[in-house]
Amino acid sequence: MRTVSRCGALLLACAIAAAAGQRGAADARQGTQPIEDAILAVHAEMTRAGEAGDVDRLFGYMLDTDKGSVVQNGVVLATRQDALDRTKAGFRAISSVRYRWTRHLVSVLSPDVAVLTAEGESSATTTGGETFSRPFAQTVVFVRRDGVWKAIHAHQSSPLR
Repeated sequence: MRTVSRCGALLLACAIAAAAGQRGAADARQGTQPIEDAILAVHAEMTRAGEAGDVDRLFGYMLDTDKGSVVQNGVVLATRQDALDRTKAGFRAISSVRYRWTRHLVSVLSPDVAVLTAEGESSATTTGGETFSRPFAQTVVFVRRDGVWKAIHAHQSSPLR
C-alpha cells in the first residue's frame, strides 16, 4: 500500500510539474508577444519603404555601425553607409519592387534584442522594363534603443538558380 501511495504521489507531482511547465511556457510566450508584434510592425514599415523605393526611409530603421551592417549574398557591407550606398545604386535601376513574405519567425533574445527570420519572394521591374522574381531569405537583428526598435544587422540571400 505504501508503494502504491508513493507511486501515486510521484505521478501527481509529475503531473503538477508538467502542467506548471506548460503554463510557464504559455506565460513566457505571452510575455514576448508585444515584442514580436513590435518587430513585425517595424519590418512591415521597412517593407513599405523598400516598395516605395525610399531607401533613406528604409535605412532610417537601421542603426549606424561599422561592424557588419548588412550581408547580401555573401558580400559583407561593414558600415551602414556602405550598405546605404549599395542599396541606392541598386534601386537606381529599379522602377518598382514588391515583396511577398511567406514566413516570419521572431526570436526574442532579451527585452531589448530580437531576431527576425523571414523568407519570401521579391518581384522587380527594371527601368528598362524587364521583370524578374527571386526567392530570398532574410535575418534581421533588432535592438531597442531609447524605446525604439532598430536593425543593427541584416543578412539576405537568394538561392542560386
